[in-house]
Formats: sequence, structure tokens, C-alpha cells
Amino acid sequence: MAAPERTRGALPGLLLLLLLPPPVLSHPTDPAPACGQRAPHGRVLGGTPAAPGRWPWQVSVHYAGLHVCGGSVLDAYWVLSAAHCFGRYRSIATFDLYVGLTNLRAAGAHTQWFAVSRLILHPTYQMWHPVGGDVALVQLQSRIEFSDAVGPVCLPPPTLQLDNSSACWVTGWGLVSQQGDFSSQLQEAQLPLIPMTLCRMLYSPSAIQPDMLCAGDLKTACEGDSGGPLVCELNHTWVQVGIVSWGQGCTQQLYPAVFARVSYFSHWIRYHMEKTPLPPQPTPALSPARRATLSVLVTALASLAVS
Repeated sequence: MAAPERTRGALPGLLLLLLLPPPVLSHPTDPAPACGQRAPHGRVLGGTPAAPGRWPWQVSVHYAGLHVCGGSVLDAYWVLSAAHCFGRYRSIATFDLYVGLTNLRAAGAHTQWFAVSRLILHPTYQMWHPVGGDVALVQLQSRIEFSDAVGPVCLPPPTLQLDNSSACWVTGWGLVSQQGDFSSQLQEAQLPLIPMTLCRMLYSPSAIQPDMLCAGDLKTACEGDSGGPLVCELNHTWVQVGIVSWGQGCTQQLYPAVFARVSYFSHWIRYHMEKTPLPPQPTPALSPARRATLSVLVTALASLAVS
């Protein structure tokens, strides 16, 4: 897992954010928006910076105050990520999740911060890692407030069949150069899907399991992108088909990135989302967006103190 980027120089902008009025948030009883939709907009290695709100389901997973992985919003309480981002030796109380965040150095007007209520790792990951099952469901302690900049991605049906012509994108804050540089700005890259037969030839037949899929070219998902979504636009709706899982190193251009195949886990994901009780509702306090600004400010202060 990549070392997170320091937040040197972010303090003045964060102090300015504290003076801004709180954003207008949706009412908790408002119906959830349709999944896989995003408002119109007029790096991953080889990628480009993503405009705010372009990928409204993107999540930043922080451990001990620093970005370590990506994730995606499934509904008001659930985030999908990679199981390897949450080692058993780590307490869930040490994790924080951010939505509506594109710049790791500063909270935006739609940024919301959440603590973890419950972590569910797929049982095959717990039994057989590092081979397969690299899926984690994270239940948040409080609900996400949806807006044009924050919304859920769609889950695929278990029977989803993809062809190599699908328009698919990966997003994250991982490496942006072969020299090991990281980006504080969310990056995006369009990746072609790789047939399973070819991926198994490049790695080995035993390494690429049925619960995986491969995608990539010179713009390969890199360290720091783990847990992030691979999404494809199908019938004008964005569907998450993969979770960034592993690879042969992002500078090895002959090897595509390997993703957990979300359709393989669809039944398991939906079962736990439907059967798991909601967390106890907190007493109204700071809005999630304002708490995000304060939390990122504390992270910036801590970073400055040790740098």
C-alpha cells in the first residue's frame, strides 16, 4: 500500500473553508437518488485530474488520518471497498471515510466525513487471501447526504456480461508517474477490459480466479488506488464492475490491473446491505460537511507538526 501524501501548505485554504457557510444538504427523509447518475460536466498512472462531482460515488478511506485506499458509495449507509485495505490488526475506530472529496489537501463544499459502524469482509478473503474474495462492505455510523456531487453507483446483476467495447473508467489518488509521485487530486483514466484468457496467459491460470477481472493499458491502476471503483456506462447508467485489487506493479506495462469482479459478489453484497440493522442514530450535531472540514484541518495540523 502506498505511502499517503503529506498535506504541507494546505492550512491557509482549510482555514478559509471554516469561514464558509454550511452547505445546503438534503433532508434525511428525502428519497435516495437513482444510482449510477452524475451531474453533467461541461491520475491513476497516465490519467488526468477529475472534475469535482464527476464521480459522485468516489470515497477516500483514511487510516490514522491519512488516505490509504478508495471506495464507492452504494447507498446512504454503505461503502464498497477492497478487503485488503482493512487488515485484521487495524481497529475500525482508526478509519475515517470521506465522500464529496476530490482534493486530499482540502475539504470542498460537498465533503462529508464518516466514522465506521461495521466492517464486513468476504469470507473467502478471510480464508484464502491473497487469492480472491478481496471485497469489503463498510457500514457508516451516520447517513450520507446526497447531492449533485455525492451519489451512489449501481451494482451489477450477477449475470452481467461485459464485452471489450464497454466504456470503463477507474478513479483514485494513486501513483501518477513511474517515479513514484502521488496526486492529492482525484485522478481518472479510461481502461479497456482484458479478456480472461489473455489475462491468465499474462499472469497464470491459477492466479486469475473467476471472481476477478482484468483491465488496463499504459494507464494502469496503481498503488493508492486499492479499493477504488472500476465503472462502466451501460444504457446511460454507471455500474461498478470492479474493485481495484492487485497487479504486477503499475510500471509493468505488460500486466493489466486485477479487480475483484463485483457481479460475482452481488448476491452477497445485497444480502448484507438488506439484512444488517442500521446503526444507532447519533444526536444532531455538526453537519457531516462541516465535520469533514474540521477533520481535514486536524489532519493538516498533525502533518505540519511532524514534517
